Amino acid sequence: MPSRRHFLQQSALAAGGVLAGRASLARGPRDTPDTAALLAAAAAPVVIADRLPSVPLLIETVELLRRGRQWLVRVRADGAEGLAVVHGGILEQAYLLFTERVGPAAIGTDARAWEATLEAIYLGRGGAASNYKWQGLPFWVAVSSLEMAVLDLLGHAAGLNVTELLGDGRVRDQVAVYRASSNRDNTAEEEVARLQELVERTGARALKHKLGARMVVTDASEARDRALVPAVRAAFPDLTLYADANGSFDVAQSLTAAERLVDHGYAFFEEPVRFDHYDETVAVAAASPVPIAGGEQESSLRQFLWLIDHGAVQITQPDLFYFGGLIRSIRVARASRVAGLDCTPHISGYGLGFLYAALFAACVDNAGPYHEYKGLADDLPAQAVGGRLEPVDGVIEVPTGPGLGVAIDPDWLAGADAIASSISSP
Repeated sequence: MPSRRHFLQQSALAAGGVLAGRASLARGPRDTPDTAALLAAAAAPVVIADRLPSVPLLIETVELLRRGRQWLVRVRADGAEGLAVVHGGILEQAYLLFTERVGPAAIGTDARAWEATLEAIYLGRGGAASNYKWQGLPFWVAVSSLEMAVLDLLGHAAGLNVTELLGDGRVRDQVAVYRASSNRDNTAEEEVARLQELVERTGARALKHKLGARMVVTDASEARDRALVPAVRAAFPDLTLYADANGSFDVAQSLTAAERLVDHGYAFFEEPVRFDHYDETVAVAAASPVPIAGGEQESSLRQFLWLIDHGAVQITQPDLFYFGGLIRSIRVARASRVAGLDCTPHISGYGLGFLYAALFAACVDNAGPYHEYKGLADDLPAQAVGGRLEPVDGVIEVPTGPGLGVAIDPDWLAGADAIASSISSP
């Protein structure tokens, strides 16, 4: 009896006949590892424990701060301090998840045992209520915001950059970047000019642009797509190109777009169908002639492993904020490695997200060739410690300084307002 996966693949091939005459480019069924192997890879410790201080670091205070558009988390433990710039765009609407449910769970815990605390915050610990019913993007943004500060604290206490404490250890000192445009409401010619400006600023050797109209297709977006793809390739004949549809297409439309992309040498196609249309994602990935990237919207680790196990993506993209931080994203990277896939995280455009992406790439050996750079905000006076936050010739020098490897102007920080200056334990 034909398998369900075979049925989905055949459905994709039949959708609109878009692969007629190009069967040699279609991806056939892909062998995937045993589910148990994925689970084991994702469950292995991420923090390199023998590089941490030998004495406990009991978290005493957790603070949520804001200055202008920038939101920060600061934690203190036994004389050590950690500070992180976080995702204000989400916390501005969901900060109560941080102040009421996430931050308090860290008080009194040993920062060295963050992986256990991460699990406890989700499932509950002691007499505290569990948070599993809160799982979703806003909850995990709150968790990732706390985690970034805790990791900074651990790095400072150990005298090491976080890349030496996580994952594979520090595997590279330089990270090549790609620039991305979020425009959809301009013409193809205007978008090419925008991309040229981004390349000139940074020397990036890879670019990403949008397709579709975000979760929908219109006549205008289809006309723009047809003109844009060949125009971008003509303007950048030697660059690596990516396209992101943000779930605009159905299966047939996705495969039509994929044909256009492969004709012009694109390296991946991000989120062609809606992110929660899992069967359709599998169908597209099975038939697409260009690798499919996805996972930006995922908040469940088990669901991410399902995507890998079912061949739904060829490049995994956990968002370092949305998915809950570096630890959980490295777990996805490890499962991806078992399946022979690269893990190139998505990063939303707030705070120091691009730095966190570079730190991820510096301690994950299957991180892929290019990582997104969104630029340092003008209103955030930060500088790298032992590295460089601005790319030169398309390359960032990953900071070597302790913790996250970044210093925030103390005078600027002193002017921040406390959203929650004293978070009590549950």
